[in-house]
Amino acid sequence: MVAIIFDIDGTLTDTTKVDDKCFIEAFNNIFGINISNQNWSELTNVTDWGITEEIILNNKNRIPTDVEYEKMISEFFSLLQSEFNADKKQFCEIKGAYNFIKFLLKKSNIKIGIATGGWAKSANLKLKSIGIDSSEFVFFNSNHFKTREDILLNTIRKLNQNTENNIDRIIYFGDGTWDFLTCEKLGIEFIGIDNLENNKLKNLGVKNIYKDFENYEIIYKNLVIKESTNNNIVKKS
Repeated sequence: MVAIIFDIDGTLTDTTKVDDKCFIEAFNNIFGINISNQNWSELTNVTDWGITEEIILNNKNRIPTDVEYEKMISEFFSLLQSEFNADKKQFCEIKGAYNFIKFLLKKSNIKIGIATGGWAKSANLKLKSIGIDSSEFVFFNSNHFKTREDILLNTIRKLNQNTENNIDRIIYFGDGTWDFLTCEKLGIEFIGIDNLENNKLKNLGVKNIYKDFENYEIIYKNLVIKESTNNNIVKKS
């Protein structure tokens, strides 16, 4: 059994730009801190939870309260929703992402997971904008865990629990430096998506990189996944 897990922003959805814009604006609105020049890669945990905690700790010498987290999540979502209503083109899929997901769902030897550093509410807005319902998959996010390692490990753990056959191969599709480094740390196979063609992942030494999923059948073929012949495996429809 093979587990294929996806990041969201920059991987399934072309939403990195609008996500950053709304997060920065929400942060300023809620905490009064301008983080427009913040390099996410310099932070310890590049998740919505981790970013919020570390910046507040650095600026106010404390961690955010539960009320502040809720206000931040609500403001961030509200700004994203406004951007979506104003211009849905900001929430397009990475070409071929939806079709690749549907293609994989037909494979009886593959389990699909979604593991994102974003909060659940904003992540679901972005997924729904391209026709994907997270409730159909194992889905972990920054509401659950602060670190990308914990988000990914618990996605894998849940996928294992949901299948009768042991998962013997894990593949993660991501676009960020932190995605690659997390997979490298955990010993997980990483496939890069470089929709912006900025060669960021290539410069890190990532070998398998695609611009998008337009040629998803070729991507699948290149993964060299042996088709299962076990008729007892229940196909997900």
